[in-house]
Amino acid sequence: MEKMISYQIGDCEVFKVLEIEASYLTATLFPDQSLSADVPENIVLSMHSWIVRTPEKLIVIDTATGNGRNRPGAPLFHQLNTPYEQRLREVGVDPDRVDLVLMTHLHGDHVGWNTHWQDGKWQPLFKNARYHCSHRDLASWQQDPARQNIMADSLTPIIEAGLLDTIDVSREPEFAGVLRYKPTPGHTEHHASIILHSAGKYAFFSGDLMHNEIQVKQPHLASRFCANAEQAEAQRRLALGWAADHQALWFSSHFAESSAGYISRKDEGFEWCYS
Repeated sequence: MEKMISYQIGDCEVFKVLEIEASYLTATLFPDQSLSADVPENIVLSMHSWIVRTPEKLIVIDTATGNGRNRPGAPLFHQLNTPYEQRLREVGVDPDRVDLVLMTHLHGDHVGWNTHWQDGKWQPLFKNARYHCSHRDLASWQQDPARQNIMADSLTPIIEAGLLDTIDVSREPEFAGVLRYKPTPGHTEHHASIILHSAGKYAFFSGDLMHNEIQVKQPHLASRFCANAEQAEAQRRLALGWAADHQALWFSSHFAESSAGYISRKDEGFEWCYS
């Protein structure tokens, strides 16, 4: 097991639970775009969850891909077999004691461990938690034939168990007194990030605003997975400025290494420093 790095944000503890890291061609992730000369040919993408422990609540932000998912069109996510659930327990997270699961958006690598395969069917992994996602995101997925595998194995089981509460992210709902959704559309139409504010300190859970730290210096780069590249870029720039101005610790969804760092302003742009 990799060593757990824990961050203190005010009265809250934050740490990562890794699912998998995988090498990816940079030009494939950012197709048909101008890449600076110092960009490597390959980058490493991390799939993981962030755990937030407040004085009263245990919270999971995004749940990675999940084991045994049928994703033939996405080899990176197809039929994984990782010790994610074991890693949760090794860092002191009992799935039965999780209070909240917050989803930034509903792509398959953010909702998979909502469930696990048990007793011959998909069942909620966090069976005593309340799950939360955008109601518009969910309505869109329910009507999209291409999303039915994700619905069947990662979302419908928590709906049928009565554990899912949908939200209007545009109203910036708050949870546990310290977490607030912030709409950051572009990657998906109803994508949202999450702000943590505790005892005067800030953190920013970015979802898929960025996939790699090279986007900090080159925020014009849009991943191949973004539905609206121009909108995603605009939201990226706004979030980078906010994080720099608030000295917020940025918790990414796909950066490798610690996956966390600080944004600072440099010249006319921004710079990344791993924490």
